[in-house]
Amino acid sequence: MSLIETISHYSPGLTPNERLLTQSIVEDPTTAALGTASELAKAVGVHEATASRLAKKLGFNSYAAFRNALREEFIATNETATRFQRTISENDEGTILNNLAIEEVNALSSVDSFISDSQIKDVAALLMSAERIFIQGSGNAEILALLMTKRFRRFGKDVQQLATDARTLAEQTLGLRAGDVILTFVFRRPPKHYGPLIETGREAGCQTIVICDSTGAMAALAPDFILAAPRSGSTEAFQTLTVPMTICNAIVIAAGLTEKQQALKKLERLGQLIERFD
Repeated sequence: MSLIETISHYSPGLTPNERLLTQSIVEDPTTAALGTASELAKAVGVHEATASRLAKKLGFNSYAAFRNALREEFIATNETATRFQRTISENDEGTILNNLAIEEVNALSSVDSFISDSQIKDVAALLMSAERIFIQGSGNAEILALLMTKRFRRFGKDVQQLATDARTLAEQTLGLRAGDVILTFVFRRPPKHYGPLIETGREAGCQTIVICDSTGAMAALAPDFILAAPRSGSTEAFQTLTVPMTICNAIVIAAGLTEKQQALKKLERLGQLIERFD
């Protein structure tokens, strides 16, 4: 597992202070990788011993071993983004569009530090092999849920976009069964119905997938598959959907490659039907 997946896996058993530390690490792994346990704990406002306990709960012998894993996973892959940011900043005129573009490019440049190509392919294969796909996105993520619903319908999959109100969601998940897959999105904090949705899916024998940002990786119930990468900007300020939308598009492309001939036949048939209904 990647470190993000490891943190998500063990998150339910962490104390509030340990969760504060993990949130800080997920949001800025490079700083955590370069600093000491004392520096990390002080920045978060917890005791240094908390960092050591956290490392052991995550399966490491010491915080130093955990920090070495952070360095191996994040430092080298972030060099390109760091150089690019420095180069652009020297010529920055402070325009809104330019600043936003810099943030987006930096965030996109580091996505593969958090999500591997094999993870994308595994999720794509799971969705293409599912009997039915149930997709939910609340708030801003609703547009991503709609995107994925449309894309996988075009592959000929049985896809339902889940509602966000409790009664309709209960009705839609009543018939969940093994072979179904649930895909949901978590940004900033888990939506109200996230926990019950994952729990209901588990009871029915479904596979669950979550696409999220750094804070979403600490959701109380871990899914079967998690694709977590930070969005651009501060977690306390405006953030766009550029990174998660890129992840979604990567899954769609990988899904098309998973069953290339079948996908092309479905898209050709779709074109014929569009002409018929026009």
